[in-house]
Amino acid sequence: MEIVKDEILLDPASPFRIDRQKLLRKQNKKDHYHWHSCFEITYIQTGHGRYFVNDQIFEVDPGDIIIFNNIEPHGWEVISAELDALVMVFQTEYVQSGFDLQEYDYLKPFVERGSNFKNKLDSMDPLTREIRQLMEEIETEDAKKITGFRFMIKADVLKLLTLLTRYSQDTSKSAALLQEKKIKMMRLSSAFDYINDHFTDRITLSETADIVYMSPNYFSTYFKKVTGQKFSEYINQLRIAKAENLMQTTNLSVLEIATQCGFYNMSNFYRQFKRLRGETPTSQRKTGV
Repeated sequence: MEIVKDEILLDPASPFRIDRQKLLRKQNKKDHYHWHSCFEITYIQTGHGRYFVNDQIFEVDPGDIIIFNNIEPHGWEVISAELDALVMVFQTEYVQSGFDLQEYDYLKPFVERGSNFKNKLDSMDPLTREIRQLMEEIETEDAKKITGFRFMIKADVLKLLTLLTRYSQDTSKSAALLQEKKIKMMRLSSAFDYINDHFTDRITLSETADIVYMSPNYFSTYFKKVTGQKFSEYINQLRIAKAENLMQTTNLSVLEIATQCGFYNMSNFYRQFKRLRGETPTSQRKTGV
């Protein structure tokens, strides 16, 4: 599993964005997760796919709503040829600034300490229908930009968040646990960046631990607790994914690919590839998969 931080650039004066996105099946990346400092609400409009978050898999169809807080690593896989979605992202400051509402404390579990909501709202849920309508109204206001549109958008966003707070809380997620997870993810952020930039080199646990000012033993334990994987397993998955891509897109020899992906022992490369992909590199290249 690869985890990267996705830098979403928003206007500091109004850190909010809503747009339509088209995801294609050919863009699927195995075991690729991202996280970002924004809250995200996605309305599936056409197509079928899967979203991966919190060790769960959510099958999504038209009309479903998917919700991510600002710390949850998540990934997706398009099952149909393509999937169209209306995606809304915003920062904490968007809801907080410019409003002095008594209800603000009621929204704090979502906007400050991470979502306490279910990640998927089914298309047939009455709440989901209301949220879809609000998102479409927000999109229309954003597109037309008639006088007062920013106020109208913010009012609709607040209504949407209030509905989520009122009807869709997931008691399996506590604010304290989410805050703890956020701190852990932030502490490993520079380690993830370093790993993703250097995993094809002779990267070691010790040098990665130095990046986040931890001892190797402590980093090893901490990394597994946060990601659910050993450091070596995480690196191997990144390397095999890269090797698979090179086999599909280049004419490099298997030896050259292994070396470029950080494997300097061919037997280990073959062993890890077969363990993670169910076949040898040579077999996969012959079948053209």
